[in-house]
Amino acid sequence: MNKIWDWKKEYEALNPSEGFRERIEQTMRAEKRRKNWKRALSTVAVVAVVSSAAVNVSPALAYAASDVPFLGSLVHIVTLGRYEVKDHGFTATVVTPQVEGLLDQELEDQLNQEFQDNAKAVIAAFEQDKKQLEEAFGDEEVHMGVEQNYQVKTDNEQYLAIDLYTYSAAGSSLTVHSFYTFDKKNGTLITLESLFQDGADYVTPISQYLKEEMRRLNAEEGGMFWIKGDENSVGGEGFDTIAKDQNFYLNDDGNLVICFDKYEVAAGAQGSPEFVIPQEVIADIWK
Repeated sequence: MNKIWDWKKEYEALNPSEGFRERIEQTMRAEKRRKNWKRALSTVAVVAVVSSAAVNVSPALAYAASDVPFLGSLVHIVTLGRYEVKDHGFTATVVTPQVEGLLDQELEDQLNQEFQDNAKAVIAAFEQDKKQLEEAFGDEEVHMGVEQNYQVKTDNEQYLAIDLYTYSAAGSSLTVHSFYTFDKKNGTLITLESLFQDGADYVTPISQYLKEEMRRLNAEEGGMFWIKGDENSVGGEGFDTIAKDQNFYLNDDGNLVICFDKYEVAAGAQGSPEFVIPQEVIADIWK
């Protein structure tokens, strides 16, 4: 993420606007809701893309219109634009893709509109706080930043997996991820539940493995994972079970990778933890 990770330390001494963080977090929660909505459409040929998006809300938004098709899939991304600000300690990057090639035009239009609305909210929050901080601190350099972008985690003949992330730094850093895995041959969105036999309890074996692995990492590698009921839990709370729609993706080997956001199950030093689930843990229920 380039210099983004430096913002946390550089801005630590200042008092950030709580409004900025609240607006960014609201946008992140909206992204999570959109992910759940998309799961309901998993039987439709869907987009092989993730994104946040932007519209022409300021002169800093330059439209590129460059095609980035994914081999083996009819669905592709057109880069609508990139919003960028680098101004006296304020930094923002919002990548703006547009989905093309869906069989369901209504779904395509709705996704693209939501991508744009999502980015507009982030950009507006950033620009509002930038203005307020400039008025409060004058010529003093203040560091605040936000980035919305996506990273391709897997791209082979069968699967395309993408991590959509929103990172904000305003006194402290926060990153929220949404993962999407697509079956490129069938043009469908893969849900966690769809990977297992109908009615199978996949939550229990995966959760049990994760707790054992977290305990191992705590003991052998100085990990800082919080496990419910253990001594290192926070206020008696900590990780207990995954959600039925837990963040995940399939890696290049076709293995299931369970993902958590920063601070979700561990101290911030652990970043955003990912765990590859061994096949033997889920072999009996794997579809």
